Amino acid sequence: MAAKADPKAAKPAAKAAPAEEKKEVKEVHELAWVEGKGWAVKRQGSDKVIKYFKTKIEGTEYIVKVSGNQGTRVVIKLKNGKYQKFDNALRALSYAKTSKESE
Repeated sequence: MAAKADPKAAKPAAKAAPAEEKKEVKEVHELAWVEGKGWAVKRQGSDKVIKYFKTKIEGTEYIVKVSGNQGTRVVIKLKNGKYQKFDNALRALSYAKTSKESE
């Protein structure tokens, strides 16, 4: 009686698919001035505003809380549109409390 061939051995080894390179997307929350509405907290790159605030300090306190919960970075813009970038949200809050509100 003829020996049956092992079906596993008969199949050629499957080639591994090339690894897809995924870009690391860094999540960033942004605090920016919106004329006529106040300080807006939103995700950077998004048009949707999460919440508006009358003062920069209130907005910074909120953005620190949100970024802490979601593990995101904080980016703060001045009223003139220039970036004030902080990797550490607590540092941003401390700076906002000590800086002048008129920026």
